[in-house]
Amino acid sequence: MAVNLRNKYLGNSKLSKRNRPFKCQLDYILNGKRVRETIKDVTFEPTDTKEERKQKERIVNRIKSQLEIELGNSKNGLVSRQLQKGNFIEYFNNLGNKKSEKTKTAWDNTYKHLVEFQGKKITFENISISWIEKFIEYLKKEGLSNNSIVTYFNKINASLNQAVKEKIITENPVKYIDRPKKEETEIVFLTKEEIIKIINTDFFDNEVKYAFLLSCYTGLRISDIKQLKWNQIINNKIQLIQNKTKNAVYIPLNSNALEILNKQKHNSTFVFNLSKHESSVNRTFKKLIKLTDINKKVHFHCARHTFATLLVSSGVNIFTISKLMGHKDIKSTLVYAKVIDEEKEKAVNSMVEFTF
Repeated sequence: MAVNLRNKYLGNSKLSKRNRPFKCQLDYILNGKRVRETIKDVTFEPTDTKEERKQKERIVNRIKSQLEIELGNSKNGLVSRQLQKGNFIEYFNNLGNKKSEKTKTAWDNTYKHLVEFQGKKITFENISISWIEKFIEYLKKEGLSNNSIVTYFNKINASLNQAVKEKIITENPVKYIDRPKKEETEIVFLTKEEIIKIINTDFFDNEVKYAFLLSCYTGLRISDIKQLKWNQIINNKIQLIQNKTKNAVYIPLNSNALEILNKQKHNSTFVFNLSKHESSVNRTFKKLIKLTDINKKVHFHCARHTFATLLVSSGVNIFTISKLMGHKDIKSTLVYAKVIDEEKEKAVNSMVEFTF
């Protein structure tokens, strides 16, 4: 792709061009738009000797040739060195700003640590295996939990994968690194008796209370509960596309779930009138738990765990549970079967020991 050179004269415009210094401009078309890029590091002076001028011309022509190669590569779908000089930190922040509310929080937190670790600029060409490993070490020294480190690492990985797709870089250096692995966290769920305690507890925000209870009976995530519309309930069955996985789920509604829906008839389009911020809903829900004598670290997502464990305890086929939960992988569902087995083992081991 052709690149033209133009002179940009400096200094007093009343003087003739022969007596004025100038810089060269690269004049080219990019994505249908004319671009004029000044070569800032080279200035031609009226006092230059013939040899000095030739040396500067060689530098300018080399830069011009390199740009023509890069523009040709870009047109043919190859990675451009010009793109590799882009700011990765800024690119990462822009990607995070496009994410959904729940996901964006993790991207924002990763961005904050990136800036603390690196500052607000590092080019793509300087993102190396060593740099990523040093970032992981920085996160460890900050005293973050292993699972938080895994989360932030995954966001870096996702952004670099996107950069490969956009042909900014040729490959993701993460693939050559031993990735930090997520530790299994305790799954907190409620028993039938604990659900009844919540039902019988008077609370100032029944929207949040009933939303949680419906999640206990359907397994819906808070993101899906918030956006649940009446037209997604057909023939006593919820039919929707999950926000997180984009999987379609069809969930039959039992009498408890139908009773909750009846209490929500005052809302028109959406079943629940909840705050747009999930963190706000969770804070309100924790106030409800404090009014009960439930001695567990319960948060809104525990409702989904409760739905799964109640089904496992009732002997429902694990594949059926997986479909109801909208899991992409059966391994995600098997975790609940393991939890129930552990609970059974605890129950047996808690029996009074007799001496024979």
